[in-house]
Amino acid sequence: MTRTNPRAHRRSSRLRSLFLGAWILVAVPAVEAAPGLHHDLAVRLDPASRELAVEDTIVPQGSAAWFTLDRRFTVEQVLVDAVSVAFTARPVPAHRLRWQVSSGSATHPRTLVIRYRGHLDPLPAADHREVLHGLPPMADPRGSFLPGGTGWYPELEATSFTYQVSLDLPAEQRGLVPGRLVGERVEEGRYRATFAFMRPAETIELIAGPYQVEERILRREGADRLRVRTYLHAEIADLANEYLSAIGGYIDLYSRWIGPYPFTEFSVVSSPLPTGFGMPTLTYLGVDVLRLPFIRQTSLGHEILHNWWGNGVYVDVRRGNWSEGLTAFMADYTYKEREGADAARETRLGLLRDLAAVPPGQDTPLRQFTARSHGTSQIVGYHKATLLFVMLRDLIGTVAFDAGLQRFWKEHQFRQASWADLQRAFERASDRDLGPFFDQWLAARRPACHNRDDEGGANGSRVSTPDGGGAG
Repeated sequence: MTRTNPRAHRRSSRLRSLFLGAWILVAVPAVEAAPGLHHDLAVRLDPASRELAVEDTIVPQGSAAWFTLDRRFTVEQVLVDAVSVAFTARPVPAHRLRWQVSSGSATHPRTLVIRYRGHLDPLPAADHREVLHGLPPMADPRGSFLPGGTGWYPELEATSFTYQVSLDLPAEQRGLVPGRLVGERVEEGRYRATFAFMRPAETIELIAGPYQVEERILRREGADRLRVRTYLHAEIADLANEYLSAIGGYIDLYSRWIGPYPFTEFSVVSSPLPTGFGMPTLTYLGVDVLRLPFIRQTSLGHEILHNWWGNGVYVDVRRGNWSEGLTAFMADYTYKEREGADAARETRLGLLRDLAAVPPGQDTPLRQFTARSHGTSQIVGYHKATLLFVMLRDLIGTVAFDAGLQRFWKEHQFRQASWADLQRAFERASDRDLGPFFDQWLAARRPACHNRDDEGGANGSRVSTPDGGGAG
């Protein structure tokens, strides 16, 4: 995706995109909680006309002197503590306008209300180049998508917030944003739904379409009930039961392995474009992608796991992205282990072959990986990291490895974490110094890897460390 500045990079990086089943995962956001900052958005969207009208009530931390919006939107009114005030705009980078707000007579204003409207883009052609360069906020009766970080809602200086979004759509449409469904109804020819997200968030993504919605409520021992849903286009609505059944299995798997699922719902949502995204509480996948039978056995679990790693524990991207590699190990590689030793061995060999094929000078240390931008970065951030976790489990044993994961989750959920935090969790669980192991694998450019399955290891694997020694 094209990013114009570091802050835009952080905002858009939560989204993980795929093209016809080939996953391209990018970095998750580095955010810290901003207590007190809350957006309450009332959103009216008409996909046929592509018109968006919004009222955002913001409870800021102290005075909010300015906000930014995409230039396509016209601000109609600004109120500070219920009093209409003056506002002016000037262009800033990233196709934005920065709106300066008068505080009026309020000495310490607490509530900012912004009313604005504008027209969204039409759906782009199903062209991979369009998707690679990012998507603008867009609307169409076949499906609407307003990505976070595109200026469709007011952005203030603080980078994290909580939010509530109330949607108002034509009656034949259904919509959602990441978060807990508070309520929904159809009345007066309109569909209305409200969602709340009370964890620290850095972006809001809005999705709508002519969906057929199916739902199950799963009862979980010692936990809140879990709402699982599918929002599917009519041509694939018959897949709803298969996806609903698969969701519960993955959530049970990772709840037992890591800790309780951190949200109250999860939804599979279809997209009219051959692309998809993963966000807290949902995944947004192309219609043709959802038709592929292997998606339910592979990519769906990968996306659900990101609700722990990435959307549950945030990545400190300044110090490298551990989330993609850990998710690849606990999802993609783990599913191969479940198939059997031969499938796991072939997977390890494939990862090693990919590492060996990286041209000299193009490999980078794993510590420097933040997001996938081309094939080499995927090999570094996913493949090399997967092998790191294979070797680590062989080195400290499965019991200590799992205890380290659970400690890491318990100590860092909804907070930033780095490779160093992950290392400390495994050291405490195994009661051993793992500094040399992590240093050589995170700093190495081209590890001298080879597979020696005849030399043991907890899973019949032995992958050499960069200095030529063996882990396991």
